[in-house]
Amino acid sequence: MLGIIIVNYREYDRTERFIREEISRIRMPYLLVVVDNGGDEAQARTLRERTGAEVLVRPNDGFAAGCNAGAQALKDAEYLLFTNSDLHIASDNVVEALVTKLDADSEIGVIGPEIVGLDGRRQSPEPYMGLWDRYVWMYLSTPFLSKEAKRRKFLLDASEEAREGYHYRVMGSFFLCRRKDWEKAGGMDPHTFLYAEESILSERMNAIGKKVYFLPSVTVVHEHGATIRSHIDRTKAAWLRFQSDAYFYRRYKGYPAWQTTLAGWIYRLILSVKR
Repeated sequence: MLGIIIVNYREYDRTERFIREEISRIRMPYLLVVVDNGGDEAQARTLRERTGAEVLVRPNDGFAAGCNAGAQALKDAEYLLFTNSDLHIASDNVVEALVTKLDADSEIGVIGPEIVGLDGRRQSPEPYMGLWDRYVWMYLSTPFLSKEAKRRKFLLDASEEAREGYHYRVMGSFFLCRRKDWEKAGGMDPHTFLYAEESILSERMNAIGKKVYFLPSVTVVHEHGATIRSHIDRTKAAWLRFQSDAYFYRRYKGYPAWQTTLAGWIYRLILSVKR
């Protein structure tokens, strides 16, 4: 049995459309739960009635905590599919293909399809990048590197060039895993509110001997950041991403606090100049 988890934040119409138009196309039997972070009971009740989904209304304690709550509610599911509602399923067999590959390879802990944006560019998978490259040198090197050299140095075309196989992380907007692996890894880390979930899950899966796999033969289209843009401005979102990544680098990659603090100070200056 497949368990599907959608984390919702004030996007009832979008989530209802997604369930009706996209989730309904999944061929294998499934159970569906919508985790309504910071939700409204009346609107949640309407969503239940119109879609038949189980809707959990919770305090808004973050995306990772919401995913954990959704997985906990689907105890009878062998597989867990985590998906955003701002997606279009371009390949009708996407879930079945992911499950088939997962069953064929016991080393896979997390598997994701090709995810492309509205511009046609891939958004997944991504390689590991260190703190200083991601938040400092990539910006400060601009006057000294050509666009081509910068793209090569910081692996900015890694998603576009990726082939099927193991990668560091796949995007959290649509991915599948076994319930038993999810539970053994400890699920997602609830200490982040938003962002860094994919990197943390990759590290947690790696700790139990599992890997992340990219399957580009099936595709979903993602309107990346649609929900976030409607509730938070770009600068605040960038700083929130840094804070989550700083926690990831300290907790999972062993960076000392002074480095994340210094990098954060420099990055805030960069953001102030870019505004």
